[in-house]
Amino acid sequence: MVTIAQQGDAGTVELGPVAPADRVPFFEKVCYGFGDAGGTIITGLIANFLTFYYTDVFGLAPGIVGVIFLSLRIFDAISDPLIGMMADRTHTRWGRFRPYLLWTAIPVGLSCFLTFQSPDLGYDGKVAYAAATYFLLALSYSLNNVPYCALITRMTDSAREGVACQSVRFAMVAIASFGVSVGLPIMVRQLGGADVALGYRNGVAILSLAAVAMFLICFAFVRERAVPSDAVELPLRVAISNTLKNDQLRLTFVMTLLLIGIFNTKGGAALYFITYVLNGGTTYQALFFGIATTGGFIGSIVVQLFTRRYDVKTVYVWVNLVLVAGHFAAFFVPGDYPTLWLVLVGLCCIVLGCTLPLHFTLIQLADQYGEWRLGTRSSGMSFAFNQFFVKLAWAVAGVLISGVLVAVSYQAGAGNQTPLSLTGIILLSTVIPGLMHLALALTASRLILNRATIDRMTAGRRA
Repeated sequence: MVTIAQQGDAGTVELGPVAPADRVPFFEKVCYGFGDAGGTIITGLIANFLTFYYTDVFGLAPGIVGVIFLSLRIFDAISDPLIGMMADRTHTRWGRFRPYLLWTAIPVGLSCFLTFQSPDLGYDGKVAYAAATYFLLALSYSLNNVPYCALITRMTDSAREGVACQSVRFAMVAIASFGVSVGLPIMVRQLGGADVALGYRNGVAILSLAAVAMFLICFAFVRERAVPSDAVELPLRVAISNTLKNDQLRLTFVMTLLLIGIFNTKGGAALYFITYVLNGGTTYQALFFGIATTGGFIGSIVVQLFTRRYDVKTVYVWVNLVLVAGHFAAFFVPGDYPTLWLVLVGLCCIVLGCTLPLHFTLIQLADQYGEWRLGTRSSGMSFAFNQFFVKLAWAVAGVLISGVLVAVSYQAGAGNQTPLSLTGIILLSTVIPGLMHLALALTASRLILNRATIDRMTAGRRA
């Protein structure tokens, strides 16, 4: 039997054996990671490039971009719970959540490709095209990612295996993020030359095909294991009610809004920061993003060293507090030291890379907590609500970036930057994410998913 140690209230305690039925082979963990690696290609394009693409390539005003991002969240408030209910009620020979990776692979890739097209439709036509293609991308991504995130609940119920799966998953995510953030600027230059729009179109086409392949790999090699406790199909009203009654899930939804908001705010502001504050060209952009994603990869692996001794919640809170201090201090580092910034970015992203495995493990634990307290489990609905807050975070980050750019009278082009506009861009990369990390640490501190609670939950399931 394999045992694990974590820190309890009175020192190191044993979590107990991992049942054979809860173990997930390493190869399957890697293939599970491919599912989110494909999703990361999509979200990486949205977070790191879409705002800049809309404003500086497609020619939309920052305020219009913010309106597009925010307005579509109204639809998500309706569609995502319905997707969660549909996933919970799905029965196929492939399982409950896994087949959605097969069904949505091509629609996600195609809608992503269309989002980065630049048709000459006039300004109003461009606004309509951007809104329509972004809507299709958001919808197809939800149909893919809600069941994918719920899939972990049918792979294992072990907290230890959950952390291990999430750690491998986000290591794969870091690799995919590296491919997007480093690869796309190079492809834009090599495949488009002076025509930036053509470079984006060709580069995104390649990345979209890679995402489709990753979704299919995950579908082919991941297996769902029977979980009797979630076999009951609940009416939509009851499933929503039970989800919202789970106070631990409600806290994780707020945490999702903050954490994904941080990633998208920093990612969306990165090109502005690199281009106008650090005066970096294409090569520096690739180096900057490469170091950032390498740091994220390292963080997603080393986080397991801490969760072997301390409970997930405690590590999560302290990681965010460290990031608060780091982001506030970074505000005072001049942009005249681009090499120093590469070092700071690498260190920051190692710590930041610890957050995602911890975060999604806490969501899984909160889903199990709902089963323990309410006697039923609707994992699809739980992750549907979480997915809504993911996309709400996309919108909030887009509105935040657009709002700051409007407030500082931003105009595209190095010659148009003023001290005020540069200060706004710096704030988006330092102080504003630091404040969000502080809110995240305070929210996470209210969770009761500590060692004692997990032990009671485990005892209740075994009973």
